[in-house]
Amino acid sequence: MPGGYMGKILFVNLTTGEIKEETPDDKFYRDFIGGHGLGARILYSRQKANVDALGPENMLGFVTGPLTGTPHPVGTRYQVVCKSPLTGGWGDANSGGFFGPYMKFAGYDDVFVSGISPKPVYLLIDNGKVQLKDAGKLWGKDSYYAEDTLKAEFGDATEVSSIGQSGERLSLIACIMNRRGCAAGRSGVGAVMGSKRLKAVAVRGNKEVPLANKEAASELRADMMAIMRTAVVRGEPWLENWHKYGTSRGGYVSAMSGDSPIKNWSGSAVDFPNPTQLGGDAAIANLERRDSCWHCPIACEGILKEGTGEYKYPAGNRRPEYETQAAFGSMCLVNNTEAVAMANDICNRYGLDTISAGTVLSFAMECYENKLITREDTGGLELTWGNHRSMIAMLELMAKREGFGDVLADGVKVAAERIGRGADQYAIHIGGQELGMHDPRFTGFAPGRPAAARFQMDATPGRHTASFGPTAFQTAVVNATGICTFGSQPFGDNLVKYIADFMKAVTGWDRSPAEILKCGERIYNMRHVFNLREGINEMKWKVPDRVIGKPPMTQGPLAGLTADLEAQVYWNLGALDWDRVTTKPSKAKLLELGLDDVAKDLWP
Repeated sequence: MPGGYMGKILFVNLTTGEIKEETPDDKFYRDFIGGHGLGARILYSRQKANVDALGPENMLGFVTGPLTGTPHPVGTRYQVVCKSPLTGGWGDANSGGFFGPYMKFAGYDDVFVSGISPKPVYLLIDNGKVQLKDAGKLWGKDSYYAEDTLKAEFGDATEVSSIGQSGERLSLIACIMNRRGCAAGRSGVGAVMGSKRLKAVAVRGNKEVPLANKEAASELRADMMAIMRTAVVRGEPWLENWHKYGTSRGGYVSAMSGDSPIKNWSGSAVDFPNPTQLGGDAAIANLERRDSCWHCPIACEGILKEGTGEYKYPAGNRRPEYETQAAFGSMCLVNNTEAVAMANDICNRYGLDTISAGTVLSFAMECYENKLITREDTGGLELTWGNHRSMIAMLELMAKREGFGDVLADGVKVAAERIGRGADQYAIHIGGQELGMHDPRFTGFAPGRPAAARFQMDATPGRHTASFGPTAFQTAVVNATGICTFGSQPFGDNLVKYIADFMKAVTGWDRSPAEILKCGERIYNMRHVFNLREGINEMKWKVPDRVIGKPPMTQGPLAGLTADLEAQVYWNLGALDWDRVTTKPSKAKLLELGLDDVAKDLWP
C-alpha cells in the first residue's frame, strides 16, 4: 500500500446495520487519487442509475485525499459525494476544518453510507472500531449542539460532521457542518444525510498517515511555506492578507468592481452604492481571534465576539466568508455587518448552504417587489430590498420550515414552482442549483477563464470554484488530493509540479505533472459521465439571461458586457473531445483514460 492512504474504505448500510471494510488495490488509488475522484468511481460502479436522491439506494460518501492529514501545508480538506437532490445529477461538496485528517487518524480514507435507518443514529469511528449509535438525544438539535455533545462524551480529540434541523427536515439546500462553522455546503448533501436519519459522523484516533519519505515531505513543507510567506498577489502580500481577512476581504471590493452579483443578479454597483459594511475591516471589527484548519499556517478563519448591536449572535460565531457576505449582502442590498453575521450563524447552526439561502431570499425580495407574493403570504414580513430585519426573520422560518419559509426551504427552482405566476423569471439557478457569488462577466481576477461556461458545464452547476475544459483537470487534482484551493494560490503555474513532488514524498510514486493532470482529466470525465447516465446533458441546463448580460447592463462596471457563453462551451467541448451536441466523451478518449466500462456503457 502506498503512503498517504490508510488503505481502508468503510461501507455502512443503515437499513440492515451491516458494516464492512474493503482494501482497494493500488491501481484504484493511482487512477483516481482520492476525494471526489474516488467517490465518483465508486458511485458510478456501485449505484444504479436513476435512484431516488433521498431514497435508500443513494450512497453518501465522506472522502479524503492522499495529502489530507499529511505535512502538506494545506492538506486539510475532505469532500462529501452523492447523487444531488437539487440537480438530480452528480453532487459533491468540499470542506475544511479537522474532520478529514481525523477520519484518516481513525483508520479510514473514505466512508460510504447507504440505506435508511429506522431511527436517528450517528456513526462513531473510534480508532478503527465502528459503531452505529442512537442519536435520539441529538435529533431535533442544531449542529453546534450535536458537535458539542459528542465531543463532551468522547473527548476533545473527536471531530464531528453533522446536520442541523434543516437537514433533518430535508431542505434541499441543507449542508453538512463540522467544527462549528466549516461547511460541506453545496449540492444538497445535508438533505441526503437527513433522509438517511444519520445525524452525525464522529471520528477519533491516533493512527498516523503513512509517508513514503518523511524527510522529503518535511523539506517540501518548509519550501512551500517560504513561498507562501513571500508571495505577492495582485501587488499585495498574500499570506498577510489571507491571515488577516480570509475571503472576507472581498465583500466591499467585489461589490464595487462588478465581481459580486447585486440585487438577485439584476443590478449593478449603482444600485448598491456604498456597501462599506461588507468585508474588509468591518468584517473583522468584532473579531475575538483567528483560527485555522488542521495544521494550516495561514489561519484565515475568524471567530467573533458576541454581537454588540441589534443582533446578539453568541460569541464563537464564525466571521462570514465572502460568499456569505455577497449572498446576504449585495444580493439582498443589505449593508449591515451584524445582520450578515447573524445570517451566517443561523445557517451554520441549522445547516443551510449560505449561497443558496441568500439567493432564495433575494429571489423572494424580487417576487415581493413585483407583487407575486404579499405580506399575507409572508406572515406580515416586508421582504423589501435592504430590509435586514425581514431577511433574518424569513431565514429563521426557512431553517425551521415554518410559514412561508417552508415555500423557500428547497431552493429557488422549487420555490418558483410553488409560487407560480411567472416567478420562475426571477429564479436564478442552473440545473436546480443556485450560483456562486462571482459574476461571469467580471474577469479582473482571472483573465481568459471561461467563467460563464464553468457555471453551466461543471457536473455540479453554479460552482464558483469550478473550471471548464482542460483547466478543470488541475482543479480536479487539487480537490482529489485533499488540499485547499485558496492555499494553493501562491504557487501559480508551478502548482501541479509541487503537487507531484509532494505526492512522491507521501505516496512513493514518482509521477510527472502530466501524469497527475491525466488523473485530473479522468476524474473530470468520471463526474460528467455520472450525469450522462442520469440522463443529464449539461448543455441543456439553461443559464439565466441576466447572469451573462442579456441584455447588457447600461450602467455600472459591467455596462455593455455580455459573456460569450456559446463560444466558451463550443471551444472547450472540442478540447475535451466531447461531442458538441450530446457532450458524450469520445470512445477513444474514454479508452485512453482507462474507463473501458464507461466506454461500453456510452458506446454499446
